[in-house]
Amino acid sequence: MNSSFGIDYVSDSEYEELTVEISFGGQILCQISQDKGKDKLEIEFFHQFYLNKNDEKFKFFLKDFLDVVNEAISDLWG
Repeated sequence: MNSSFGIDYVSDSEYEELTVEISFGGQILCQISQDKGKDKLEIEFFHQFYLNKNDEKFKFFLKDFLDVVNEAISDLWG
């Protein structure tokens, strides 16, 4: 996994099951929930919480993002 990405496991009262937050450079990008079942994972993007202090763009390789999403899904299912 690209070291700029992070995965945090959360148990928010809004969700019944464990959810995963994916961040990039310390900023939360999205959350993956399995509340509707493993075959109906939902992803929610947090674009409104963009707080990049260095005015850097959220630009990264698609493969790196897909790798971290697949790792998060694997962890949820594990």
